[in-house]
Amino acid sequence: MKGKDLIWFWIIFSASFIGGLFLFDCEFDGYSDLITYLSIMIGFKISSLSILFSSPLRKKLWDTKNKSYKTELHRIKDYYKHSIVFETLSVIVIFVIPNGLNIDLLCNAIHLSKQSAVLPILTGSAYCLYKTCKDLFRIFTPVVHLEKNIKKIVHLTKMSYICMIIR
Repeated sequence: MKGKDLIWFWIIFSASFIGGLFLFDCEFDGYSDLITYLSIMIGFKISSLSILFSSPLRKKLWDTKNKSYKTELHRIKDYYKHSIVFETLSVIVIFVIPNGLNIDLLCNAIHLSKQSAVLPILTGSAYCLYKTCKDLFRIFTPVVHLEKNIKKIVHLTKMSYICMIIR
């Protein structure tokens, strides 16, 4: 991710980290569910990336230029790379972070634990999924030429009106 997408990612991640400090208590024990969710997301992204790169659409994406990235194919590759790396690092963080870590900062004690990482992991993963799916839907959804369809509707309406007058 680059530019605005990366800035939004870090804003969402930071806000959810602050919210995660207060939202989840030390009784939270859904780490296996979170790891399962992240594993499914990683598998989905790897599968969809392999389908995309083996499709004939790859040539079209390579030929389509993008101002922030070289091509649309580079943009999609960057989204997938960021997403897969984030989710893999999230699984590692869940295994590595201790259950409790106290930090003294300017006479205030901050208690960091695995619970404070749950919300940023969920929102970061959801944002990455949103960006990749939005791009995939944009690519695989055919463009509807509204102007041509409106002309056809107007023509059919005129023909229906003429047929009605003739009767």
